[in-house]
Parts: sequence; structure tokens; C-alpha cells
Amino acid sequence: MEEKYLGEIYKSFLSNIPWPVWIEGIDTTIIFFNKYYEDMYNIKLEDVKGKTNKEAFPLEKAKIYDEQINECLRKKKTYVVEGIVNDNCVECFIFPILDNDGEPKAVAGIIIDINDRKLREAEIEKQKNILRTIIDAVPESIFYKDKESRFLGFNKKFEDFYKKRGVKEIIGKTDLEIYGNYNEAKKFIDQDNKIMVTKKATYFEHRIQNENGREIVEENVKIPVVDKDGQVWGLVGLSRDITERKILEERLRYLSEIDILTGLYNRYSFEEKIKELNHEQYLPLGIIMGDVNGLKIVNDTLGHLEGDNLLRSIAGVLKEICHPNGYVFRWGGDEFIILIPNCDESKCEKVIRKITKKCEQSDYKFMQLSIALGEGIKYSLQEDIYDCINKVEEKVYRQKLLEKKSIRSSIMDSLKKSLEEKNMETNEHTERVTKYALEIGKKLRLKISELDELALVASLHDIGKIGVNEDILLKPGKLTKEEFEIMKTHTEKGYRIINASSELGNVAKCVLTHHEKWDGNGYPLGLVGEEIPLMARIINVADSYDVMTNDRVYKKAIGKEEAIKELKRCSGTQFDPQIVKCFTDYLKK
Repeated sequence: MEEKYLGEIYKSFLSNIPWPVWIEGIDTTIIFFNKYYEDMYNIKLEDVKGKTNKEAFPLEKAKIYDEQINECLRKKKTYVVEGIVNDNCVECFIFPILDNDGEPKAVAGIIIDINDRKLREAEIEKQKNILRTIIDAVPESIFYKDKESRFLGFNKKFEDFYKKRGVKEIIGKTDLEIYGNYNEAKKFIDQDNKIMVTKKATYFEHRIQNENGREIVEENVKIPVVDKDGQVWGLVGLSRDITERKILEERLRYLSEIDILTGLYNRYSFEEKIKELNHEQYLPLGIIMGDVNGLKIVNDTLGHLEGDNLLRSIAGVLKEICHPNGYVFRWGGDEFIILIPNCDESKCEKVIRKITKKCEQSDYKFMQLSIALGEGIKYSLQEDIYDCINKVEEKVYRQKLLEKKSIRSSIMDSLKKSLEEKNMETNEHTERVTKYALEIGKKLRLKISELDELALVASLHDIGKIGVNEDILLKPGKLTKEEFEIMKTHTEKGYRIINASSELGNVAKCVLTHHEKWDGNGYPLGLVGEEIPLMARIINVADSYDVMTNDRVYKKAIGKEEAIKELKRCSGTQFDPQIVKCFTDYLKK
């Protein structure tokens, strides 16, 4: 009675359970299925009860059902299969019904509609694919780890980076297993553990070699991942290569601190350095200031590029002498400043002597290097560094005033010597022009002081050619129109060189105008007649005669008589008639 009662309960339960349920014998004869099964397969139990699958269903379906049942019987455990029924996804749990000896005596199955679950899974997979596509498209490396610091996943950038470095397997491994450097890997794992404990993100940079062995700089961020209960289950990390940014930052830092022209520290660096050196341990602090001599002359005659070369040459001397104990800064323009920690007055003077000696020994292109120098000492923290600098500047200024004439004379001599080296005929030509000019001056009854000035004009009349290219100066043929225009600039260049000395203002004007013509067709100002300074008119005649009677790279010399005829022919047009007469009278004697 009890067994029958239990059987009724089981039958009622199976009939009312809200899923399709079926029971078959081990020979695949149909024993039972509920109403939900009937509705799903559009079949009645009374029509197929006692029949086998092959008798109740189409052959292809029956064959599949039999295989599934046999597999379940063979394994003696639940067997799960998925399939499509009425366009819906279903999952069938097939399990054996065992007797007391553990042997199968029947097979049962429950079919569950998993269509909604499959749709959700498909949507989740779709979202995962979208996320994966986005993550793989990110140019930075992305990875995530579990609580034990094992890698759970990563994007393509991360994978490619490590595969190129020979790491084949990453999933499930820790940094210790994929890094060749134990200390580096240990540092990362300790860092991960700290993040897990503190639940705080961390940002850091580190250097690593890429697949080509080149060191790169990576910027990293690691963020803990917590569940809804606030428990950390892992972390997400992001790494980006910032090597180019670091190079750019270093370049910008260099540009902000270094004077591009000389490679020395700039004014901004000076401001920072004096803050650093304003401590007792660096006192006394030696201060040396320098002002380059001759920069304006070089800029005016040879151009600013050559002026830049002069500044670089001076900077090289200062750096060589002061390194490594001192700091050299370009103060601005043609001025430099040197700071030497723990330096008294005697040490400063010693440095100045070394700089001066090195400048004298330096083989600069056009002239001897020269820089006016002054020194001062900051003895206490209370002294204002700029008060000290002002005092040093006054020293430099006084030195330049005292040595002004000798410095300019030295520069002028250096330029004349350089011009002679560029054009070997210049020295002899200058001597002859000076001789002829003085003879004319005597004929014109010039004073002794005027004759001295005339001799100076003659000796310097071609000084501006130092700024003319050698290819033009030494060209064997006729100059082109463009080349001649360049050649004509030598008068203006000479004027700027000489005019740097205020006491030589008249000499400078004569050098500027010694190619002016009596009729106004000369250069550079187009002056007429007596508008042209007398000494310039004298030099014009003497210079022209010497050019005619001596070989030049571009012409052969003519005889004395022919040259005299040419002077007379051009008298009143190119030359002052009175000067031509004086000079030709002298030549005839």
C-alpha cells in the first residue's frame, strides 16, 4: 500500500513539475513522459507507451536519442546535452535510475528551456567582444591579475610585447615566471600585494628593454578591483611607452636651462643655481664676470654667424678652465658669468689668469680671443648676490675703458693680419698706397698730424675686405654683377670696424668713401666733388695707380706711362683733377 502510495506521489510530482520529463527502460522502451513533454513534442503518451524510440520517433531522431541513453548507461552518471526544439535552445539532463545493486534499471530525463539563458550569454559574449575589440585597439598595454598576482588576461598590445621578448605563456603565471629579472619581478609582486591590502591605486614609471634590446620608459597605473562586498579579488594594470615623451621633456628641460648657442647654462639656470648655492657650505662664493671684446666688430664685418663662432670659442675656453669646480653661464649678449663655490679672491684671480692665457693661446679664425674679466666674492649669506654682481660688472666696465684703445688696436692688427693671410698682395699693396698717398699729401702741404692720419687711412683702406669671401677676392676672372656688389661692401665693413673706435671717426669716413668718384658715380654714397673727404680722394688716386701698375689675379699690370695717361683720362670724372696733377707731377720726377 505504501509503495503504491509513493508511486502515485512520484507520478503526480513528475506530471506537475514545470519541465518536460521522460522515463525509458534500458531497452529504450517509453515508460512515461509528462504533459509538458507532450506539448513540446506534440505527442501523446498513450500513443507511444511501451514502444521503443525507433518505433515512436523518426529514425534520425531515434538514433540520436538511443546514443544519448546508451552513453548515460555506460557512464552510470548524469549526461547533459544541448539541442534545438521548436527553435528554442534546450538542455537535457539524462540520468540513470539504479537498483539496489547500483545497476541501471531505467533512464530518466529532464528538459529545460535555456533559450533566455542563451540569449543572455550571447549578449554577454557580444559585449565581451566589443570590450575586447576596444581594449585591443588601445595603444597601451592592459592586463588584469587575480589576488595571487597571476595574470588572468591582457590585451593584444601586452601580449605582443611579451611574445616578442620570448614569453610564450602568460595566463596563470606571475611576474616571477615571465620576467628574467628576479628583483624587478619581486618588486612588482610586492607592489601588487600592497595594492590589494590598501585598496589604493598606484602610479609609477620604470625602465625595461624592448624586443630590440633598447631601453624604454613605461608609465604604469595599477587599480584594485573589488566586489560588491568591498573585497579585493584582483587588479587591473595599464602600461604605456613614454620614452619619446621623456626624450621631449629632457629636450625641453635642456632648452629651458641651456643656452643653445654656446651650450652653457642660461640665465634661468643661473637663477636656480644661486638658490642652490646660497648655503654656508658653498661660501665663500667666487663670482667672475666676462665681457667679450670685439664681438660688435666681428658681427658688423664678418656677419653674425662668425660672431656666434666667436662666442662659442670664448664659451669653450671658459668651460675648459672652470670645469668641474665652477659653473659657467651665458649672462646675455656678449657677457658671461662664472660661479665657483668655496673660492676666495686669490683663487678667482688664478682662474682669470688661466682664462686670459688660454685666450692668448687659442687659434681663432680671424683674431686673438679676448675677454674683459672682473671678480668678486660673496662671503656671507646676508650679502645679496646681485649686489656682488653689480660690483663685479663695474670692475669689468672699468677694465674695458682702461684697455679700450689697446684692445681695439689689437683687434685691428689681428684683422689686418688675417686679411693678409687671405690675400697675399694686400700688405705690399698697402705699403705702396701709403707711400703714394703721403707724397700727394706733401704736395698738398698737409700738416704732419694730417699726414699721420692719411697714413692710417691708407693702411686701413682695405680692412673691410676681411668680410668678403675669398672666392671673390681671389677670383682670376671678371666679377659678376652680384659678386661686384658683394665686393663693394668692403668700404662699409671697413667703416664699421674702424668706427668702433670713436677717436678714429674721420679715418672711418675716409675708408667708407675712398671709392667715391669726382662726378658722383662712385659708391657707396654717390658723393660729388669736394663732398668726398680729401683723404678719401687721395687714397682713390693712389690706390687706382697701384692696382693698374701691379699684377692682380684678375689682370696683368700696365706700364707707368700708360697708367699716368689713364689717371689723366679719368681726371674730373673719377678723380679729383688737382690730386691727379700733384701725383702725375711726382711720378714724372
